[in-house]
Amino acid sequence: MATSYGSATRSLPSVAEVDFEKPRFCSRCGAPIVVAEASFCKSCGAPVTRFPLLRTNSGFNPVLALVLSIVPGVGHIYRGKPFKGILWFFFVSIAYGMGPPLGILIHIICAANAAFSGTLREDMIAR
Repeated sequence: MATSYGSATRSLPSVAEVDFEKPRFCSRCGAPIVVAEASFCKSCGAPVTRFPLLRTNSGFNPVLALVLSIVPGVGHIYRGKPFKGILWFFFVSIAYGMGPPLGILIHIICAANAAFSGTLREDMIAR
């Protein structure tokens, strides 16, 4: 019986998956993390975490952050900044309470901040 495997790593039916440690890579430069308890990437110095949900910029998509900002603050939460997202939510809500034109303006600023706050700075540094 021939079994096809979708990746180079085969799983053994007699060994539980939790026994194998998954390979880790730096979210900034892509270098492999070889030390099990490393907290920083040896190549670029970026912080490394075992839990992918706690990474701040792993696979960040600015368009998705912009779309998620239809609800104020959700784009910031997606970026890994929940406190900032909660503050934006309350700030935009107060602005809408003061008047729709001000609320719309602050909402647009919130969405732009969620999508482009770190990416513009990184682009300018790269030049």
